Amino acid sequence: MKRMKSNLKFLAIIAFVGFSLQSCENDEDLENSIDQNPERFEGLEIGNTDFKVPQFNPDLHIEFDYTGKTKVKKIYFDINPVNVSEPSADKVNWEVLVYLVPESYYLNQLNPHIHYHILFDSSNETFPTVRPSEGVYNLKITVIEEDNSESYITKEFEIIKKFSEVEVGVDNKVIAGSDEIDTEFYYNAGSNTISEIKYELWFEEWREGQNVAVGEWDTIVIILPENLYENQSNPHIHYHMAIDSGFPLGDYWLNIYVQEQGEEAVKLSVPLSIVE
Repeated sequence: MKRMKSNLKFLAIIAFVGFSLQSCENDEDLENSIDQNPERFEGLEIGNTDFKVPQFNPDLHIEFDYTGKTKVKKIYFDINPVNVSEPSADKVNWEVLVYLVPESYYLNQLNPHIHYHILFDSSNETFPTVRPSEGVYNLKITVIEEDNSESYITKEFEIIKKFSEVEVGVDNKVIAGSDEIDTEFYYNAGSNTISEIKYELWFEEWREGQNVAVGEWDTIVIILPENLYENQSNPHIHYHMAIDSGFPLGDYWLNIYVQEQGEEAVKLSVPLSIVE
């Protein structure tokens, strides 16, 4: 009887080890089946290189370099919720299926640099009436080349609610001739603290002899005074950003970068206009 029990115990151990090895092999097969030619995708950003996306953004920023064997014929994205909070009235469990990137971004290119923004609300480009719920989502990028070969990579990104009560100008408008932009927001770093806040104003250059040609996008970068946020977890930022009073009428973007201790900066992009 003791010998039979020993044999049964031995067989159980063998079966368990065999099952474990098979499970590991299945896990490896599953992991390897997720991506195809992932080495062809480099420098991937989803929101940023840390894959964090502020909920207050109007869209999802995606950027990467692709190295192909033949010219690119098609690129599309799929987005699915993985672990997200229950949506409120103006939030959704965001899902995007087979979203085609316009051909102008890659057609007839062997190694395109892709920089694209998927709107949260296609009906309201800069001021969405609905936004993704907080939580983790999955992005799959598929590239089809002229020889019909496919490459794809999948990454998880997180929609985060760090910024609140964001105000830029008055209803995102600044009167022509103004020499400053009034900005205000709250930021929640949780148990972390803030080490730097930076503003980056993007505009179409209208002056001759600048860093870029007239009509190209240029930037002004300002580091906010440390006393507004340093070593704080939940600062209330109210800052008047100086600008050239000669800025022409038109559309602009203000990127706000908040650097938490030991983390990559979280970038919020806010649209604004200079109006009469």
